[in-house]
Amino acid sequence: MSMFFTYREQSIMMPIMWAAGNSSPITSGLLSYGVLWIKTGDFATWKWFMLITGGITIIFGVFVWFLFPDNPLNAKFLTLEQRAQAVLRIKENHSGIEQKFFKRYQFVEALKDPKSWLYFFHAWSQEMANGITNQYSLIIKSFGFTVLQTTLLGCVTGLTALGFLSLAALIMWRTHNSRAWLSVVAYIPCVISCGLLIGLPWSNRWGLVSAIWMRSSTGIPYAVVMVWAANNSAGHTKKTTVIAMYHIGYGLGNILSPQLFQPHWKPRYIQTWWIILWIAVILPMGIITVLYFYLVRENKRRDVLAASGRVTEGGVVEETTAHGDKVAHAVDSNQLDLTDRENLTL
Repeated sequence: MSMFFTYREQSIMMPIMWAAGNSSPITSGLLSYGVLWIKTGDFATWKWFMLITGGITIIFGVFVWFLFPDNPLNAKFLTLEQRAQAVLRIKENHSGIEQKFFKRYQFVEALKDPKSWLYFFHAWSQEMANGITNQYSLIIKSFGFTVLQTTLLGCVTGLTALGFLSLAALIMWRTHNSRAWLSVVAYIPCVISCGLLIGLPWSNRWGLVSAIWMRSSTGIPYAVVMVWAANNSAGHTKKTTVIAMYHIGYGLGNILSPQLFQPHWKPRYIQTWWIILWIAVILPMGIITVLYFYLVRENKRRDVLAASGRVTEGGVVEETTAHGDKVAHAVDSNQLDLTDRENLTL
């Protein structure tokens, strides 16, 4: 995405893409109910769900392998002129296109960059609540709903996620520099959700299930901050390292989050909701706030350097001709594989 679309386009497209993923309970809920009617003897019905969804994913993966280009230069559906235009239109991203060479210094720089770890801890802390997503059906059923009601109510979770993320895409389209406040505001429904799950009586099952639905707004900061991480990291090796760190945080949170639902805390899980409130809501809100002020300070520092004439916008690339002669070419630094610390025009 970062090699085909501008920063502004990415910030809008990522919530749309994430809306597609987070709205999957709409179809998977209905599918999971449908497979209950498949009778194949000793072959458990739930296995059909895995076979159907897994099979579709594998088939789709084959199409992606053969049809999806890794960068604009390999996009066979574009003419040579269009490929050149595709590269030039993302010039404002300051990141160039895919590089096949691993640059160790960029990897090390990513690990030493404070903002890389802020992105990592945001992904980890937010996903500490994802045990709810993995156990939607069990949680909703525990409120006293039947299997069919639980299945249908699980579909509503997908609808609310679709609504929240579509709204985020619209806001990103109509505003500028709104990532930080949009992400922080998106956590407010989660604060309310935890409050309701802690304070409502067990008999108020519609209030409890509504609190579960409200948590769908967490898809907004996850998608927005992930694009933010990619946009603020230049240099192909560094960018991929930062994105990998973000997804490692995501995976770590998903590994740990189910452990918050301890059997001896059933059925209210009051302790669980308190932990989620502080670790998966308040903490990531704070991380985003710190990240915002860190980047503001960095931008001011670069503005001072630019005003004093200490920032250059060009570079030199040296190549060897067929006759063995070395020729130097002046190029725009934005098209070089430089990190965000090397290219101060970012």
